[in-house]
Amino acid sequence: MIPTGSPHFSPLSLASLPAVPLDGCHQAVWEAAQKVCGGPPACRRRLIAEAHDLLALAQLSGRLIVHWLDLSAGLRAKVEMEVPVPCLPVPSGALQVAPRALLGVIYPQPAMIMPLPGHAFVRILAPRPVWHSTVSRDPNQVLCLGPSLPAGTPLKEILLMTYGALSMQTTQLDLLDPAGVLNPAAADWWQRNPARIPLTREPFLRPKVKDGS
Repeated sequence: MIPTGSPHFSPLSLASLPAVPLDGCHQAVWEAAQKVCGGPPACRRRLIAEAHDLLALAQLSGRLIVHWLDLSAGLRAKVEMEVPVPCLPVPSGALQVAPRALLGVIYPQPAMIMPLPGHAFVRILAPRPVWHSTVSRDPNQVLCLGPSLPAGTPLKEILLMTYGALSMQTTQLDLLDPAGVLNPAAADWWQRNPARIPLTREPFLRPKVKDGS
């Protein structure tokens, strides 16, 4: 497990991530991942840069923990995100909201040069069972981020989209639009319970926390 840093962090801009110096722990993980990074030189450079941004985002945001990272065949990571996740363990029971999600994140090499389906990037490993219109009901719990994502979409944007989707700040509930709705029953349930949307209004990037506050 790669721990997050102190909660007393500076304001974070996504554009500034490439310039963020990694701390010793995250730097070691980044260097180890580079040693097994495969593919043509241009792909390797992009994957190494995406891995750095992921680790920098974990280090500074206070919202991510990277448990595992591999660059041998694209980018694969196990990432824990602080985000409310709706669950319905008993179909006729009460909705439960978990405080965190364990994600399987995949950034394949083709994503750099061609559009890929919006369900190609994120799996919800825990909690289970997620009760969400854009999360599949099968054991893979695939998260759909739209019909497709443009070629070269940065991983940091995919993670922000994931936060918005799981927290239901952005969501697809239109049962007549099959693109993005993987659980029609959940979509119908949320249409009948709109007062519970979103699960939080807190942004992914928190405001600056001052020392001693």
